[in-house]
Amino acid sequence: RTPEVQSEVRRLAEETGKSAAEVESNVARYLREMSADFSMAYVELMCVIMTVLLDRLYSETVIDLEGLEGVREAGRKAPLILLPCHRSHVDYLLISYVFYVNGLITPHIAAGANLNFFPIGKIFRRSGAFFIRRSFRDNETYRVTFREYLRKLVREGYWIEFFPEGGRSRTGKMLPPK
Repeated sequence: RTPEVQSEVRRLAEETGKSAAEVESNVARYLREMSADFSMAYVELMCVIMTVLLDRLYSETVIDLEGLEGVREAGRKAPLILLPCHRSHVDYLLISYVFYVNGLITPHIAAGANLNFFPIGKIFRRSGAFFIRRSFRDNETYRVTFREYLRKLVREGYWIEFFPEGGRSRTGKMLPPK
């Protein structure tokens, strides 16, 4: 409903020959498809589950508390965009867990749309994940929707976490992000 989105809806309607109502309907559908539905109760539940899992899976978890304090200081100045490497699915779970138990804001996480399946999709969405397609180069309405959703998150002060994936070589070495 922002003036920026309404302007984009009118522009897209003109360019595509669709009605503004049709474009707006697509924007609303894309927002439902991608947006997080954050719930602190889910984050607290996930923290309990992660505590049990980490205790059973790992002998220790080492946290750079000095580095974490740097994150805290930076987060006081502006919303943060986190860009960690992505070696496994434990990465995003662990970052949110470490942030939560150390009194930091848990980030909204850009997750691939392939992770939006029952029941994981609902749990992740309620824990702050938002789901994006791998590619939307040829879908201008989706691009506009995504851009405006990110603007809203930043305006409202949410921290956002992206994993710029470059894949891995045959030997397991991380490749540069795509």
